[in-house]
Amino acid sequence: MTVPAWAYLNWGRWVADCPGPACTSAVALQHGQTTAGCIECHLVAPVRWPDDVPDLERVLWRRPEPANRNWFPLEHPFALAAGLPHGQTVADLEAESAENGVS
Repeated sequence: MTVPAWAYLNWGRWVADCPGPACTSAVALQHGQTTAGCIECHLVAPVRWPDDVPDLERVLWRRPEPANRNWFPLEHPFALAAGLPHGQTVADLEAESAENGVS
C-alpha cells in the first residue's frame, strides 16, 4: 500500500507533498481529487483530505492576505520542521483570525 499524500492549505491553495521517500516535490490539488501524481518521481499516491474542508475554507478565505491562508494536518512534517501551527481546528483558526482583526 502506498503512503498517502496529505492535503493541506498553503497560501490558500490545496497542495500535497509527495510521500516518496527521497522526493521533495509538492502537487497542486483540485477539490475531490483522490490521487496525486508526482511529476518528479512519478509516484502516484492516494490523497487524504481533512473532514472539514468547507469549514476550513470558510474561515481562511476571510483572511485578506493569501499568505495567511494556511492549514496543516496534525504533525505534518513541513509544519513541524518550520515550527508552524498544525492540527488546528476550525475553532482554533477562528480564534487566530479574531486575534488578528479578521472577523
